[in-house]
Amino acid sequence: MTPRVTEGSADAGTVAWTRAMSAAFLAPRSDSEQLARVGAGFEGQRLRGAYADPDPSPVATLRSWDAELTVPGGTVTADAITGIGVRSTHRRLGLARRLLAEDLAAAVRAGSPAAVLTSTQGSLYERFGFGLATRTRSIRLDTTKARFRDPAPRGSVEIVDRPDAALALAGPIHARARRRHPGALARTPGQWEVLLTGIAPWNGMEPDRQRGIAVWRDDDGTPAGYVVQRVEEGWHGAGAATLGIVDLQATTSDAYTELWRHLCSQDLVGTVTWAQASVDEPLPWLLDDHRAVAVEGERAMVWLRVLDAPGLLAARRYPLEEAIVLEIVDDAGYTAGRWRLDTHDRLAPVVEPTRDAPDVVLPVSALGSVVLGGVDPRVLARSGRLEEVSAGAAGQLARLLAAPSVPWNGTPF
Repeated sequence: MTPRVTEGSADAGTVAWTRAMSAAFLAPRSDSEQLARVGAGFEGQRLRGAYADPDPSPVATLRSWDAELTVPGGTVTADAITGIGVRSTHRRLGLARRLLAEDLAAAVRAGSPAAVLTSTQGSLYERFGFGLATRTRSIRLDTTKARFRDPAPRGSVEIVDRPDAALALAGPIHARARRRHPGALARTPGQWEVLLTGIAPWNGMEPDRQRGIAVWRDDDGTPAGYVVQRVEEGWHGAGAATLGIVDLQATTSDAYTELWRHLCSQDLVGTVTWAQASVDEPLPWLLDDHRAVAVEGERAMVWLRVLDAPGLLAARRYPLEEAIVLEIVDDAGYTAGRWRLDTHDRLAPVVEPTRDAPDVVLPVSALGSVVLGGVDPRVLARSGRLEEVSAGAAGQLARLLAAPSVPWNGTPF
């Protein structure tokens, strides 16, 4: 169904769907007014549910919408999927499988070349053809050891108190910054509200009063970066507070550096953490001592399902002028076939069906992992995830699919 919203509140069907989804993810109980506000954030999106009469609330849920996805050198419209949950009394009945299959089929009919989701159970979605495409890493910075190699600050930092004012500045910054990272997604109004205010079902729809927003401007006064931070642990007990980064986006290297300098220079702050950092954060290289930054773990982030291999491969750009034949195995049949990728025109690559012998044979899940440039096909070949038919073809594919930056999406969904 499509949510109907009136004066900031969603209709009864959307409220019932939202209640079921929240319960599946163990969120605190909310009243109907709160759920109507949450549901209003789903306006323009697609809600799917499995229902057991006469219960008006679904026993299984799925939500999706069209989101702009960055690929190397361009963007595509992807089917973004979230909210997949099943009531505990109706597990093991294939309900989530059916909802996901219906959503993917609808995305194919709509012409989406890819679908994306995040998951706490990644292997679950490989059976649907999803491949792990981006990762995030947790980092921890000890501000007492952080000494910047360039001691001279540049530009200026502005603290923004009002979320609407923050969105007016942060929105355009994120729109530019995300185009630098394959795998990054455009944000919905609901995602922006949660990010800037902390108002969400899991905290009873109350604003997060520990949250703050700072915008960095260059010497000309142009906003080029921002950080959303929150106090994770006060200074009272340990004598130094811990700040957690909710979101950090920068369009220039100066903006990135100065936002970190701002975080480190705050009084009473001893530690800064970021759970959604890229796996190639340049922060350690800004400091005299790399050991001030501790890497605490790496997690799966975006899983990508290729729905139209020619469309997706033709939408991105390539660093080399070569040709390779890929045979894609897709049990669902959406994009199975043998395709010749020719990048001799790097601004208009050609992908066309062929009967030539394949250089590489790979399942669609493996294509989802490598297509953004975040996973080396040679690694998948060594692990048996793809077959290198022509000698050296996995290396050739790795060079062709290399991205200008490591894929990263800093927006949980």
